[in-house]
Amino acid sequence: MSSILKVDTLQDSGGNAIITSDGSGNITTGAGMGKVLQVSDMVIITSEQTLASNTYTDLTSATISITPNSTSSKIILTANINAKYNQTTAGYGIKFFRDSTNIFTTSHDYASMSQVSAQRLMQMFNYMDTPSSTSSITYKIQVATHNNSDVRFQNSAQSTFYAMEIAG
Repeated sequence: MSSILKVDTLQDSGGNAIITSDGSGNITTGAGMGKVLQVSDMVIITSEQTLASNTYTDLTSATISITPNSTSSKIILTANINAKYNQTTAGYGIKFFRDSTNIFTTSHDYASMSQVSAQRLMQMFNYMDTPSSTSSITYKIQVATHNNSDVRFQNSAQSTFYAMEIAG
């Protein structure tokens, strides 16, 4: 036995359309949750920066701003960081900041690490933030090296950083 349920619109308890059909098989979602609302300009970081410190320091030019459309929006941060390790067991960790607030720290100061000297790697870091704001937000990246190892960021290649707002 089979059953067929035919509806034009599914609504939430507040009467808002969640899913609508035009009767021809074309379906649209209502509130737009999960849709990409905007993507910030991508920052292309080309300035070489050598760091040999386990103290977190701003990654040169790794700053972006975005103004969320809604307090329920999520902001996905994506950083692709290029680093050259100048010694064995060199590595680094990162922090993401929303304005002056640290919102993410890698679990170790060696989230990206090499066992080979003079190795260059591109490492991707992602984080989803819920800022609950419609004011302009500035995000930045800080880096620190493992055991004060010598790491060169943007050495002969660039790093990138951008933010994407997702409807919540």
